[in-house]
Amino acid sequence: MQQARLLAGQRASDSPDNWDEGHNTDQFTLHQMRYAGVSCKILGTFSVTDGELAFGGDIDNFYAGQGMKVYKPAGDALERIANFALGATGQRRVPIGKLRYAAANRNPESPESIPVFMTTRDILAQRTALFGMTRTGKSNTTKTIAKAVFEMRLDPTDPLRVAQLIIDPNGEYANENPQDEGCLKNIKSIDPSTDGDVVTYGLNPHPNDPDRKIMRLNFYGSTIPPVPPPTVSAIEEALQTLYTGKQIIDGRLEEEDAGYISAFRTADMEVQTKVINDVGQYIRYRRSLFVYRSILAEAGFSPPGNSVDIKGLFGKDVVSAMEASQEMAPYVSQLADGFFASWDTASSFCRSLKKWIEEASFKSFNENYQKQNKGRSWTDDRLINLLSIFEASRGIRAIRECRQWHSPDQSKEYTQSILEDLSNGRLVILDQALGDPAMNEQSAQRIMQAIFRRQQNFFITPSKSPDGTLQQPPSVIIYVEEAHTLLPRGSEQDTRNIWARTAKEGAKFGIGLVYSTQEPSSVQTNILQNTENWFIAHLNSTAETRVLEQYNDFEDFIASIRQVKEPGFLRVRMMSSPYTVPVQIDLFKAPRRPDALP
Repeated sequence: MQQARLLAGQRASDSPDNWDEGHNTDQFTLHQMRYAGVSCKILGTFSVTDGELAFGGDIDNFYAGQGMKVYKPAGDALERIANFALGATGQRRVPIGKLRYAAANRNPESPESIPVFMTTRDILAQRTALFGMTRTGKSNTTKTIAKAVFEMRLDPTDPLRVAQLIIDPNGEYANENPQDEGCLKNIKSIDPSTDGDVVTYGLNPHPNDPDRKIMRLNFYGSTIPPVPPPTVSAIEEALQTLYTGKQIIDGRLEEEDAGYISAFRTADMEVQTKVINDVGQYIRYRRSLFVYRSILAEAGFSPPGNSVDIKGLFGKDVVSAMEASQEMAPYVSQLADGFFASWDTASSFCRSLKKWIEEASFKSFNENYQKQNKGRSWTDDRLINLLSIFEASRGIRAIRECRQWHSPDQSKEYTQSILEDLSNGRLVILDQALGDPAMNEQSAQRIMQAIFRRQQNFFITPSKSPDGTLQQPPSVIIYVEEAHTLLPRGSEQDTRNIWARTAKEGAKFGIGLVYSTQEPSSVQTNILQNTENWFIAHLNSTAETRVLEQYNDFEDFIASIRQVKEPGFLRVRMMSSPYTVPVQIDLFKAPRRPDALP
């Protein structure tokens, strides 16, 4: 055949003809040279068992190829094969795109262009990975999945409300932009019954989103009574936003290594039962609250009022001792009156108090105080640790960076508001486009911790169905963009990383996790090993595709993944799918605002 081809090519080289035209080569030789085969892999065997289509991922025998016929399925037969789902009998299906064998096939009406579905079993309480370079369709896929899950509530026969939380670092899900066909936020307009089922949160108001909830809180908390209340819960309710604010500040200070800053971080502002059972302990606690709030004022947090009430916090003995101190004498008259005229004065007083505690005059006073109070010092560890922040200006500057999360007008902790929205099955979008990346990450972590605790409580204290069976925790799906920042390699053994815990343990608590990144190699190996659903777009690095070669049958698609850069053309492997399917993901579309640009 090689010789025949060579001779035919020589004859055709001096003419405009091709070597395989009939007058250059006889039909028998052409038939022999065109005899070819296809390099393929057997996916498995379909069979009919008890009237139902069944699939096995292997074959039970081998047969000679002679006399066999090969059929290329199309239409309904192809749809049955492409969408065959193991163990998904009776599961609801939602469309995500159309089958597409190759990027070169651009005919959406071809017999091979059949719809591809995913089942509720695939997405609820499962881990889903979206991998691909920028502009290859990861965000569009996220929107398509979120919309499909959201629309389950519209099924007239069996409506299903699934709570979803999208952490939006770039604001593309919460705000309309010229890149997308509508905004995910606007899917609440697809049906009158879904109005109010999509809620957006952000650091600042948005002119095109008047219903947006502001993700800020009052770091000062509310006032507590001058006498101990009957229960701890009364104080906890008043100071909930103060506790959360302290957690935010402590998170920012984690990267600081100065000893005095570490001391401030160890100051626990939460109330203990013993505090309300002892009047002296309660005064100490209120005194620490005053100092902490003065530190906030020093750092530039807008206070809830002008004057500062300090009635009962400084007794006559300590005020008398302060009169002998040059540092403290200027404040004695205001201490006697029971209030400071401004928070600036309160901050200056606390700075001076820190210095005075280190002086001999205070030590002399404290020795007498201990004799009269069974050895108990006037100060305590919490007060000393709080005052330590005045050691140098670096600590105050670090605290000042948290001001973006503060608003004196916000009386409710937004994490609790988010939990309430999720409890009602809403789609919640957190717009973090304008926040500091480190602070955004910390905020998302706190929200995830609250969700994890809630779902865990549902699991360990389940309620009963009418038939007496124990109910599973309600489903909630979390979407995480830029997953390499939250699920990094090297934190496999870090049990404090809530994202790693969610990825590993969240499934049994009803938490589904959809994470996307450009770098599969940056995600923890044990998370990849336990990921059920895969959406893989174009990756141009052999280092990244080498990671994927280790999973499922992706080795067969590696060349295409590296070579083909077609937006929305993904290789999809679902938990219930026995093989990977190349899919053109549907282009997300949602209604635009009536006043939006066309």
